[in-house]
Amino acid sequence: MLVAGVFYALYGVFIKLAGECSINSWQILFYRSVFGVVVFYILMRAKGIRVTTSHPVEHIIRSLAGTASILAGIYSMMHLNLGLAMTLNFTAPLFLGAGVVGFSLFRHQSINWGLIASLVTGFLGVVIMLGPTIGPHEYFAACVGLFAGLCTATASGFVKRLGVLMEPETRIIFYLVSVGAVAGTVGVVMTGGFSAWTWTSAIYILALCLCANLGQLCLTMAFSRGNLVLSSSLQYSVILFSTIFGEILFAEPVTVPVVVGMIIIVASGIFASYLVRKISLKKKTAASSTTSAAASVQTIVKASAENSGNRA
Repeated sequence: MLVAGVFYALYGVFIKLAGECSINSWQILFYRSVFGVVVFYILMRAKGIRVTTSHPVEHIIRSLAGTASILAGIYSMMHLNLGLAMTLNFTAPLFLGAGVVGFSLFRHQSINWGLIASLVTGFLGVVIMLGPTIGPHEYFAACVGLFAGLCTATASGFVKRLGVLMEPETRIIFYLVSVGAVAGTVGVVMTGGFSAWTWTSAIYILALCLCANLGQLCLTMAFSRGNLVLSSSLQYSVILFSTIFGEILFAEPVTVPVVVGMIIIVASGIFASYLVRKISLKKKTAASSTTSAAASVQTIVKASAENSGNRA
């Protein structure tokens, strides 16, 4: 996950540089997706993995949510400071926690007040970070960044589900980049076509494509194979790397409210991830206990019936 953090931070750097060459969000989505389609199709063929899947619905939902997250993330990184945009993009654990609370309320189940406290604190960190930092002309980009976090939360849940279903990481990403390529094509056509290339813009596009797909591969492997809470926690390393790159390369100021807000968001996100995982394990344990109890009752009933038959 730390390696994914470095790749994604560099990805953000090249997005900003490409934006300075008049390459818009839809074009970046198209280029990185088409590049990914080629790369991951070759990898799948090399590993003998089929394109077809037995779980198309999960792939479609994950790919749509992932594509929306990518596009929203690109837009926010182009229009906000890099570290700030990355922080908003990685608010996914807060939205995951909000989903757990909403589900509990819908099912009339008990609410974890620690989780609610972490969510309130996390979104308070967003307010602290954004309040004195951005102007009215950046409010929309900030909302788009938060939307990216929401979509990432949805996509991450389905990545984990696909991992449980034993779907290969390369196939998961292949479907994502395929949907991204289609969406990017439609978006480019609707926004007036492609911008003229220069050698500089071509280098930036190639670099962001490499960083994006390598980062995506590392991220998918971490979530599908590793511990969900640990992966969710370590993914925040991209905020640190992005803030450092933004300060060095773009002279983006790192103010006290930004630092305080980032720390609050990261701490709240990690704690929310821990509580969500704890609640999930508790439900699994309860379900397992119920299943074991039912099996025991069936065994007793069966044994009693057999004894009655023997006595007869």
